[in-house]
Amino acid sequence: MSLSAQNLSLSLSNTPLLNAINLDVLPGRITTVLGPNGAGKTSLLRVLVGELSPDTGSVSLNGSALYNCPPVQRARTLAVLPQHSLLNFPFTAEEVVMLGRTPHDTGIAHDREIVAEALRSVDGDYLANRIYTQLSGGEKQRVHLARVLAQIWEASPEGDRYLILDEPTSSFDLAHQKLTLEVVRGLAAKGVGVLMVIHDLNLAARCADEMFLMQCGKMVICGSPQQVLQRDIISRVFQVEASIGVHPVSGTPLVIT
Repeated sequence: MSLSAQNLSLSLSNTPLLNAINLDVLPGRITTVLGPNGAGKTSLLRVLVGELSPDTGSVSLNGSALYNCPPVQRARTLAVLPQHSLLNFPFTAEEVVMLGRTPHDTGIAHDREIVAEALRSVDGDYLANRIYTQLSGGEKQRVHLARVLAQIWEASPEGDRYLILDEPTSSFDLAHQKLTLEVVRGLAAKGVGVLMVIHDLNLAARCADEMFLMQCGKMVICGSPQQVLQRDIISRVFQVEASIGVHPVSGTPLVIT
């Protein structure tokens, strides 16, 4: 089973955004989507989660057409963290995370346990009773990360679970960037398929099983970090000269510009 895109193409206002994209997000694997601004990364995510309908091609979730999946069933297996989450109500952080349990019918006591665990996993347990609108940008992002974690915290009878993240570390300091990568790797170890858009090539290299590099709405290359992070590829796609080393701790490719 997988979250799969087959031959996706998309145009908006006569502007092509995606062109013949094929991609499989597999359970237990982390795929990072990379590319310069305007490459089509966020458009791809919006099609994969059903927010946009492609002009051609299809998306399937665990073997069934995404658009035929009932919304509640989809929400129990597919959680999405957009780059910007707008919420202006004076909820507590705990109440925001509890929104992730909406598709489930597991009882308030059990849901509260999951919410507490999800907040703890993102170093946010001390935020539980704080008012969301009074939090910093990084704290808000961690609360929303906990919310989507709570949504797919447990195995689902509907099938394999998937987590889609659009720039999840953009508001984080170094410690919480590292923590987020640990959370993502922990989810993958439990069988969750993860697709993550990220700009930092070195952060991506430290967690990705597979990298999907895009340019102008097309796939440039898909493969391991060692296959994708090549000097000539980076120069051609990002228009910068780079050297490729090896991270002294993780052993993953290290891009130096």
